[in-house]
Amino acid sequence: MPHKSVNFIEMSPACGAFIEDLDLSKGLTNQQFDEIYNAVVDRVVLVFRNQTITPEQHIAFARRFGKLQAAAASGFEKNKDYPEIDNLDYDAEHPPHVTRDLWHTDFAGRERPTWGTVIFAREIPPKGGDTIWVNSVAAYEGLSDRMKVYIEGLWAYHDSYKPYGEHVRPEMWVDQGKSLGKLNSERSNYRPALHPVVRTHPDTGKKGLFVNESMTSLIKDIDRRESEYLLRYLFDHLRTPEFQYRHKWQTNDLAIWDNRTSLHYALFDYTDHRLMHRVVIEGEIPHAGTASPVI
Repeated sequence: MPHKSVNFIEMSPACGAFIEDLDLSKGLTNQQFDEIYNAVVDRVVLVFRNQTITPEQHIAFARRFGKLQAAAASGFEKNKDYPEIDNLDYDAEHPPHVTRDLWHTDFAGRERPTWGTVIFAREIPPKGGDTIWVNSVAAYEGLSDRMKVYIEGLWAYHDSYKPYGEHVRPEMWVDQGKSLGKLNSERSNYRPALHPVVRTHPDTGKKGLFVNESMTSLIKDIDRRESEYLLRYLFDHLRTPEFQYRHKWQTNDLAIWDNRTSLHYALFDYTDHRLMHRVVIEGEIPHAGTASPVI
């Protein structure tokens, strides 16, 4: 990875890099930002160690990458003083219902999935709570040539409410009817997003798989059973360890990842408190590099 002013330490061959000698509280030069941006695109996820930043600095850093997602777009608990920040605040008594046990790409069920995510580790349990990222470009390149030909030009529906389904989260449907009443009302006005199965990265032109088990529900224009079999295969393929980087968090880690070429899995194997502050960057309509489908 070419660089001049920032030192990157690559982690797994597929993705991931550490930056240990940069203090984000002091701001970034244009050259430093350009190198960091290119590194996020290249390595998918970057982790800055030992950061002591304020919420304002967290927000300002994320904003350099693009417009921030509107606070109302997220159903997560908000920081009362900073509505741009989601509080991911979990322990044994308050588990992460929506994303637990599911590989996912943030906000893939929207017409414009997010560009990326900037998350700051405020409090980390003594053990557990790792996050695993997958490089979806590496996953695509790992497919056979025949499979690449078959999935080229396919489009799939992504349902933001799939993770809330009774068959996925049955515990949420027990004694919680009132809280789910609003959810059902919102879903009645919602239309799943249609995205290419093979997404072309706007900066690099590289192709990556753009499906995830949390939200991708159906491939358009093929038999439902064929869709289920194909998605099951692609979900399993994306979990291949060689495409992954697994991060063991430390307090004051700050991570940023490219949502356009990744999916991730947050382990819920802890009982102690885990608090992460998340800021989300708006994205664009996914591009296939081929003609758009007729909806």
